[in-house]
Amino acid sequence: MLKSLTGNGGAFLFSTSIACSGRRLFFRKIREISCYPGKHTVDLAEHTSQDSDDFELLLSSHQGRLYGFIRALVGSSPEVDDLLQNTNRILWQESEKFIPGTNFRAWAFRIARNQVLQHRDRMRREGATVPFSDELMETLAERSEEKESSIERRQKYLKRCLEKLPDRQREVVMRRYFYRESVQGIAGEIGIKPNAVSQLLFRSRESLLRCIESQLGNSSIRSLE
Repeated sequence: MLKSLTGNGGAFLFSTSIACSGRRLFFRKIREISCYPGKHTVDLAEHTSQDSDDFELLLSSHQGRLYGFIRALVGSSPEVDDLLQNTNRILWQESEKFIPGTNFRAWAFRIARNQVLQHRDRMRREGATVPFSDELMETLAERSEEKESSIERRQKYLKRCLEKLPDRQREVVMRRYFYRESVQGIAGEIGIKPNAVSQLLFRSRESLLRCIESQLGNSSIRSLE
């Protein structure tokens, strides 16, 4: 059972909980993973694409981030969905150009960025008002990409720290925050008292936070709070 809880899929999904969170938001973000899997199913730098099925998985797992990136560049515009669709079409058409083992997110964002630039050019030709200056758009794009790079780094750190936990602690963490099992349910499954499960979760949270802070630096992780 433990193997299934901590396999690649579970570990990658769980590892994204550090992506957008500081100390206070850390475990709330873990719970969000199971609610919004499309936004979180990533460990971007470690994915590779061997065939069309792998590429389709990469593309589908990045839809939330691509949508957020495009929206950051065009605002709450009705064109966001169309731009995302166009980006997906081009990504698929150019899938053979993607080099396995490289950063899919960076490649996809570059194509999305070009789509937004073309959209802004069309708006100007049609006499429409472009929402903000090109300089501001470029700044927004750079900040979004920097944020995503930071997210990826935190994902890797959390994955490493999770793997360092003792088997029993890792199991209860995965059950509680990934599978959203109740403390009572976990206790019944693994044959210990609910209070013991709560203690394991507490120790696991403290261990994970110490481990991550030691890699990120206290000021880095707390700056996200």
